[in-house]
Amino acid sequence: MNYQFRLLLAVGLLAPALYSSAQPTPPVAIIPKPVSTQWQDGQFLLNSHTVLVAEDYDQPSVKFFNDYLQRLYGLRLAVASPSKKPSGNYILMNRLPTLRGDLPGNNPPPEGMYILDAKPNSITITSDTGPGIFYGMQTLIQLLPVSPFESTPNGPRIGHNKSGDLSIPAVRIEDKPRFAWRGLHLDVGRHFFPVDFVKRYLDFMALHKLNYFHWHLTEDQGWRIEIKKYPLLTVTGSCRAGTIIGHNPGTGNDSTPHCGYYTQEQVKEVVKYAADRYITVIPEIELPGHASAALASYPNLGCTGGPYMVQQHWGVFRDVFCAGNDTVFQFLDDVLDEVMALFPSGYIHIGGDECPKDAWKACPKCQRRKQQLGLKDEEELQSYFVQRIEKYLNSKGRQIIGWDEILEGGIAPNATIMSWRGEKGGVTAAKQHHNVIMTPGQYVYFDHAQTHNDDTLTIGGYLPLENVYKYEPVPAGLSAEEAKYILGAQANVWTEYMSNPRKVEYMLFPRLSALAEVLWSPPQGRDYAEFQSRLATQYKRYALWQVNAYQVYFPPADSLVRQKLTSWQDSKFGLLMHWGTYSQWGIVESWSICPEDEGWTQRHGPYSADYHSYVQAYQNLQTTFNPTHFDPEKWAAAAKDAGMKYVVFTTKHHDGFCMFDTKQTDYKITSTSCPFSSNPRSNVAKEVFSAFRSDGFLVGAYFSKPDWHSEDYWWHYFPPKDRNVNYDPARYPERWAAFKDYTYNQIGELMTDYGRMDILWLDGGWVRPLYTIDPAVDWEKSIPYDQDVDMPKIAAMARSHQPGLIVVDRSVPGPYENYTTPEQQVPTHAMDDPWETCMTMGNSWSYVPNDHYKSATQLIRLLVKIVSRGGNFLLNVGPSPDGDWDDTAYARLKEIGAWIRVNGEGIYNSRPIFPWSSGNVYLTQTKDSSAIYAFFLGDNEEKDIALPPEITIERFTAKPNSKVTILGHDAVLKWRQEGRKMVIEVPPAVRNGEYAIALRIK
Repeated sequence: MNYQFRLLLAVGLLAPALYSSAQPTPPVAIIPKPVSTQWQDGQFLLNSHTVLVAEDYDQPSVKFFNDYLQRLYGLRLAVASPSKKPSGNYILMNRLPTLRGDLPGNNPPPEGMYILDAKPNSITITSDTGPGIFYGMQTLIQLLPVSPFESTPNGPRIGHNKSGDLSIPAVRIEDKPRFAWRGLHLDVGRHFFPVDFVKRYLDFMALHKLNYFHWHLTEDQGWRIEIKKYPLLTVTGSCRAGTIIGHNPGTGNDSTPHCGYYTQEQVKEVVKYAADRYITVIPEIELPGHASAALASYPNLGCTGGPYMVQQHWGVFRDVFCAGNDTVFQFLDDVLDEVMALFPSGYIHIGGDECPKDAWKACPKCQRRKQQLGLKDEEELQSYFVQRIEKYLNSKGRQIIGWDEILEGGIAPNATIMSWRGEKGGVTAAKQHHNVIMTPGQYVYFDHAQTHNDDTLTIGGYLPLENVYKYEPVPAGLSAEEAKYILGAQANVWTEYMSNPRKVEYMLFPRLSALAEVLWSPPQGRDYAEFQSRLATQYKRYALWQVNAYQVYFPPADSLVRQKLTSWQDSKFGLLMHWGTYSQWGIVESWSICPEDEGWTQRHGPYSADYHSYVQAYQNLQTTFNPTHFDPEKWAAAAKDAGMKYVVFTTKHHDGFCMFDTKQTDYKITSTSCPFSSNPRSNVAKEVFSAFRSDGFLVGAYFSKPDWHSEDYWWHYFPPKDRNVNYDPARYPERWAAFKDYTYNQIGELMTDYGRMDILWLDGGWVRPLYTIDPAVDWEKSIPYDQDVDMPKIAAMARSHQPGLIVVDRSVPGPYENYTTPEQQVPTHAMDDPWETCMTMGNSWSYVPNDHYKSATQLIRLLVKIVSRGGNFLLNVGPSPDGDWDDTAYARLKEIGAWIRVNGEGIYNSRPIFPWSSGNVYLTQTKDSSAIYAFFLGDNEEKDIALPPEITIERFTAKPNSKVTILGHDAVLKWRQEGRKMVIEVPPAVRNGEYAIALRIK
């Protein structure tokens, strides 16, 4: 082994260059990031002839890898012993017993160090231990390709190249874990999860190189482990009669029994499954508190004798195990005897948290025990309880772990502390030379929401991915010697609000990946932005594993894009125009040529009876499209007067008809087949962009990724079945490659020949990589094929011509959806990341004669609601076939403009502020928080509104000496603070207004 590497591992140093941003982009993203990665030339081609070479004792690693390959790549490799190693095309698991023993110094790294050496003819994983070989294998798994995706009846898998090979880049990786304890917890007490999911959970851990599974088996709401000596624990204690609805204390009860427990045979199965992944299972049997399920089963174990119940809501309950009753200790000894027989781990977790003392204070037995032992209070009585259990477990060769409450009243002599109420308990224990596992709620409680105002029910709190990634498990203030007692950390998954596996996965990912890197990788050079760049690939693995991961927002890495995005967010109000030949028929854009049975795809008119005749007639609309009244300067002037700041114009809808002079097809407005082609302004998109750009607008190009006119999308050899490509791109890769080139070239034209472009707004979200599909979304799960048009290549090209370009790959989460675009809806709460509501002024996106337009009151109030929640409002107007808007559209924009000239300071450059709204009052604030705006909306749709004598803003505290005025008036209003609400007095002279009245709080 290289001596320099031994030294680096021994002293924990890293070469700064390994984390330098100047390094070339690695060919593969690995999480957790290894200590040292040296990419080399060449590649190893894994195929059906590759042989796994390993001794019998490394069969767990062999089996895990082969099972993974078979399930997700359709391969299973032959296995040979080292004595039968072939001359090439093999993967060798090489045990080198002296690997860590040769390290200088007295503190070898935690178990799990490995070296992975991938060369063109072979791959070798070297370690001195089974865990090291296994972790090297996990890294090898991440070196496998994650595309192309294929859909099979058994779920997604990765296809091979034509020769059947999987390409693995040549690389040398030298790696070791930072912490010995890299843990993950699962609460099965609040909600029970089947064995199959527990195994899946263990696989998630293995894939992230985690090694301790904390299994929380008993709770107030359910006892989940079979204890043969006490059968009522599972007969009675494993079943509650119902569960509260909503957030504790709930809005009712579902009255549905929730039951379940693990038999001892199932426990053994799980423990074995974990051991094969080098994961130690730590059982938790809660005591003295969180004992309702046990007390309901055996009431004599409580202080009052009951009756008790298996709890149906969440929280902390007063009834606990009786500390003065020796029967309780005999019961617990018996339970722990059976637990120890099932779990070979050196640790048993005994809880010790959240134990109210009310019952003990009122219990004669507990008080007698306290007096006999000379204990001064109930805290010391709890310490006695814990130490008595610890003494018993120590006599059996086991150590206890407890939550940090066991520090109160005196810590048990050999206890390990889990510090969950912040870092203080961990610091205290470490200073007393007790081992510590850090698990503070603010960093690693994965039951906390991942976004503000999460639309899924959670316990509360806020723990975004970035906070997890930036967590440092060794608290500040510890000496080097004291820091040695920090064994590591773990995440806790409490399941009060997680009733099913998909919800657990949603709360787990991607935060688990961030935690894995915190616990494995060196802290030097940790970079969240760089981690995010690797996380994009990790999401492909999540999709391959069929994980229901929370989709984080990927902020643009390019500073110019971030600047442009801020400018766009400041603009708040924009114009969208859907326009094409379809305006002649007054139909829902081009959707009627899509052979789907939906309301918006219905065919009408003389050609509707026959699909093919209808499509032919539709395509012939090109020959009659002649919008002679086209005047983009008129549109720009009206939009500017309305206060709009940006425009998005349809350059091509799904039908493939281009409103720009593309060179890729003749199905365009500038074709000689179109009568408007002779007009000097026939390159409509160019004229629109120029007119609006001249009036100071940000300019965006709407572009449809699907193209139903393209022979390379809807191939005439097959009839179209729905909106999707009508052939399998994996079976006809040359045809799909031609379509990708077509798309790339058309976007390239827009980026080079049409002036400054600010936004590339891509529609047709079903054209996407298969791995981005959310199976919970109906329209997404119906996508049959991988339709990857190579967005990295498109975005790179577009931004090379248009620096700072905002890319909006609608509904496809990831680095190329710079903001989200909820359609025809307003989110119910503020969202953390950039977003825009796109909505029609009328009922239709495209021109429809006599369309019903929303009133100015409706539109202004929509604008206020959207902006108060942090979004932009992109309002659509569909031009008519003659090239103009309906008169009503102009009238609406004129009304909006008059209002916004008075009230716009509360709209533009604003940001949301808690509580966002209170009744019919909606709040915004300036970016520097120097002023807050409260928009009062009327109770009906009338234009005229009147303010009440007093306006109350609940859950809002104004700064002292704030000055309150109404925009458009000089009068200063009186106000007062009543607890957590602000009350503003409105004099009669300023109570009347129109649409929405804005108050400035400065």
